[in-house]
Amino acid sequence: MKKICIPCGLILLLILAVQGCKKEDYNPDHFFTREQQTSLIKQSVYYSTKLPPGATHETKFNSEFDSYYDIATSEYDMRACHRDRDSAYFFLMTRKARSIWPAREAIGGKFSIDHKQKLLTYEEIFRTWKMTEDTLNARAFELFELMIEGKDLTPFQAKYKGDRYIEFPDDNFYFDKATTRWRNKALDSLNHN
Repeated sequence: MKKICIPCGLILLLILAVQGCKKEDYNPDHFFTREQQTSLIKQSVYYSTKLPPGATHETKFNSEFDSYYDIATSEYDMRACHRDRDSAYFFLMTRKARSIWPAREAIGGKFSIDHKQKLLTYEEIFRTWKMTEDTLNARAFELFELMIEGKDLTPFQAKYKGDRYIEFPDDNFYFDKATTRWRNKALDSLNHN
């Protein structure tokens, strides 16, 4: 039997190549403690959840609605995070979906914070349809990676993929960074006429 001798340098090179191919770790625990994640979620639910009964976009920050936002915060988690070159963070959060079967929805976007970890900017890039946990994990992480790579997510919208990936944005709704909320294009055009 013939012995094969592989130089140590080649083995080291192969190990480094395999490690270089490993997927980046998007674990939010590498960026924020659990308490900080909860705080960031709490700040974001003002923009990502439905308005409390009796609130308007002008009054939604009033303390009388704090208990509503506390409940909303408890239904969210941060699944992935990535720091961008401009010191902003891409995020992937999920929340319990209003559904007759156990389901969650994912929200992917970008935020920036100050040195005290207060939100400075908040933008949602996509929201998924309601899905089971396993399906959501696979599809949401696929969208998250494409988002941080700056890829076009249009092919994943409902008109192309049905209710399998992205519910919003679509041909009717877009996220307006200036008002930090989803807006209807048709209503906007009626209001401008």
